[in-house]
Amino acid sequence: MVSIDMLRPASLFEGLTDDQLAQVSKIASQVTVQANQYVFGENDGASDLYIVVSGRVAVLIDIGGGKQTMVDTISPGETFGWSAVVPPHIMTASAKAVEPTVLLSVPGRQVRDFCLTDCRMCYQIMENLACTISTRLKDTRLQLTSLAST
Repeated sequence: MVSIDMLRPASLFEGLTDDQLAQVSKIASQVTVQANQYVFGENDGASDLYIVVSGRVAVLIDIGGGKQTMVDTISPGETFGWSAVVPPHIMTASAKAVEPTVLLSVPGRQVRDFCLTDCRMCYQIMENLACTISTRLKDTRLQLTSLAST
């Protein structure tokens, strides 16, 4: 359990009421990750989504030959691991701490359960999540375009 004050800066929870944040605070937990430690790997099963409290996390995709390329960096207040909420619940990239990092971990199954009981909360979370996914897709496209032209 974390305080709602820890959840407020998260873009994923922007627009939620204090009561809704209190529901999320009951299922969220704090995780500390060391520099260069993977949070998860590409194609892993996705059970939790994450919010960066402090530090930074690199989003990496496999490019073949055992190589990865960084397509984005996640900063405090931002979300990653959205596959825990969106089927088929398989991570589309790897996530690795760039420096010592504190994260909030939120079980995707319980977020999905909230969606079954509170449509307004669900709509707000999913709208925020769609913005995150859209931005990540744009950033990935720019990174891959840059890679292809070198």
